[in-house]
Amino acid sequence: MSGGSASRADRRWLFLLLVVYGAALALLLAHHEMWRDELQGWLLARDSGNLGQLWHNTRYEGHPLLWHLILFPLAHLTASPVAMQVVHWGVAVGMAALVLFAAPFPVWVRALIVFGYFPLYEYGAISRNYGLTVLGLWLACAVLARRGPPLAAAGGAALAANASPMGIVLAPAVAAAAWASAAPGRARSLAVGVIVVAAGVGTLQCVPPADYEHAREWFFRWEPLRAAYVARGFAAALLPLPRPELHFWNTSALFPPVTPGRSLSPGVGVGVVVLVAAFLAVAFGVRRSRAALSAWLLGVAALLGFAYVKFPGTTRHWGFVWVLLVGVVWLGVGGGEVRRRRGTLLLAPAIVAGVAGSLVAGWWEWRAPFSGAKCAASQLRFQGLGTLPLVGGVDWASSGVAAYLPGGRLYYPASRAEGSFIVWNMTRTRQESLSISSIVGEAKGRDRGNGIVLLLNEQLPAGDVTGCRTVFECGPTIVPDESIYGYMCYGSR
Repeated sequence: MSGGSASRADRRWLFLLLVVYGAALALLLAHHEMWRDELQGWLLARDSGNLGQLWHNTRYEGHPLLWHLILFPLAHLTASPVAMQVVHWGVAVGMAALVLFAAPFPVWVRALIVFGYFPLYEYGAISRNYGLTVLGLWLACAVLARRGPPLAAAGGAALAANASPMGIVLAPAVAAAAWASAAPGRARSLAVGVIVVAAGVGTLQCVPPADYEHAREWFFRWEPLRAAYVARGFAAALLPLPRPELHFWNTSALFPPVTPGRSLSPGVGVGVVVLVAAFLAVAFGVRRSRAALSAWLLGVAALLGFAYVKFPGTTRHWGFVWVLLVGVVWLGVGGGEVRRRRGTLLLAPAIVAGVAGSLVAGWWEWRAPFSGAKCAASQLRFQGLGTLPLVGGVDWASSGVAAYLPGGRLYYPASRAEGSFIVWNMTRTRQESLSISSIVGEAKGRDRGNGIVLLLNEQLPAGDVTGCRTVFECGPTIVPDESIYGYMCYGSR
């Protein structure tokens, strides 16, 4: 059964799978306490008074503006960041529907894809701009596989490129696939031109000011440890099975981490072998499809190159090699140059590991909070502490609390300013040199007679003599540095 020729009975089964996916995702979202990167987007939209301010406030994000533009009207209609999760649910369900109803794979393969770790959890339950990127990339693949209008494929690529930097990185792969699969003519040239322009526009939106603190330099010299970190990361993403433990997120049960200052373990070498073997196997398997082969070669090169020379990344970035794998096989099988059985064999290890990874993630998501931000905000409201001055001792770990408090704002010692979202400039790197005693001292300075609430992501030392007392604890959490401890502190009394 192909994606384009499903019978009415088959479509009922596909619709049932989509309903099950939507229900499973809704349950995950309901149990997911959003973390700082998710809530940063909400805070930027909520606390920008107009689109000009939104553009100004997002200049340190290193991401295109599309996701923020979607959130902007929502954040001005409701105070609850749950609205962002509802929108992301729609994006993820759209992504799943595209795979279920358009992908040229057997039904069981399509089911394993959508219930895999990346579509269901990393780009589904976690509400960020990456889901839109996957939707756009797979939309482009669906159109090109069916020899649809090249401009429609370019529209998908443009969506991806203006949703996240990973869409920009993979734009050349989509452009190459469009050029290889479409008939020569004006439509093909125009489609490639649209992709190039869209990637350029997305890139311009990502260029930060000179005092941006993250990934400031381009890295062109050879560094074995950096290369091993990148290779191990992409190998782990091809077989996305996290460790079955509380802090499962951004881990791999199959490949050991690369730790700075330590010698490389044999397991890292296995990761490199797996990555090289997967690259060669897929290239050989889709060699008869010019579109699929060119997309795979360019896409893998772009992902590895960007990770090595600019931003090594983590699971959510490495996962796009898994997304690319699905898209490339989609192009080959859908275009008729790759047999379905071969396509299934190429996908099988990645999608089976992905479902196992979903089970691990879902198990721990159900049992433990992802972040302490929601719990901390609830405690502040329940104990009537929300009207007191709030101090985010570690800015990036506590900023999410502001998102769960309507109009919530915190004082950040790192930047010596009050606000909600984090401005990722060099000024706030003062955070790294702040001691607990200096944070407590600055916090007490905010007391106007009724005390302040200090939010930390670690407990004050035993026998602490700062005069602060614990008022709540929110942890342990899946994200290890987002447990939140609330302390009531007073200035001079």
